[in-house]
Amino acid sequence: METTLKKMLFRKEISIIASLPENRIDLAQAAIDAGVDGLKFHINVSHRASRNEFKDIEHYFEIFEEVRRKFSGPIGLVIGDEIEKVLGTNTKQLKNLGFDYYSLYAKDIGSKMLLQNDLERTVAVNDNFCFEQVRIIESFNIQAVELSIVRKEDYGLPMNFEDFITYKSYRDNTKLPLIIPSQKNLVPDDMVILQEIGINAIMLGAVTIGSTVESIFETISRFTKK
Repeated sequence: METTLKKMLFRKEISIIASLPENRIDLAQAAIDAGVDGLKFHINVSHRASRNEFKDIEHYFEIFEEVRRKFSGPIGLVIGDEIEKVLGTNTKQLKNLGFDYYSLYAKDIGSKMLLQNDLERTVAVNDNFCFEQVRIIESFNIQAVELSIVRKEDYGLPMNFEDFITYKSYRDNTKLPLIIPSQKNLVPDDMVILQEIGINAIMLGAVTIGSTVESIFETISRFTKK
């Protein structure tokens, strides 16, 4: 198991990250048992896909510490959904809790989060970002780009050829590792095509894996063939 995000993303095989719908040990354990390569949690976020309200970091100390003891792969955190929530983040505290990287939309990343060296950095871009802008991200110390480019009205629909063409267009415009979140309802065959076009990781979230221990284990297992 790779212990940093960067190492995981540069493997030959496409990696599988679970973006959990709630900060719960049993859900994390289900994903771990199913064979995920990485995990992602949330704080200070109103999450559209899972319809959950995630609280401040203090509410989850014991959970995060326990998950870190159970899992040696990279663990990421969405720190907030507004830049004001992110500005006061203590990244050393997050590192001490066991987090390896943060995941934030470009609009929520200030200078402090670009300059800090406690956590690896991933940036999510939406459908307003053109291909050329993604290439410019290479000028900054960012380890990966999450292509959160699906329109709200298309959430949960099957992946189609137009989607693959769009993802390939981003792939052809940057050397940075690319992560595809399951804003659409991903299936294992999609992972095969995404690997063929050069995507480094898929991030399975609530749209695909559901919100129960059983659905998380069973769905992720179909991707990892556990």
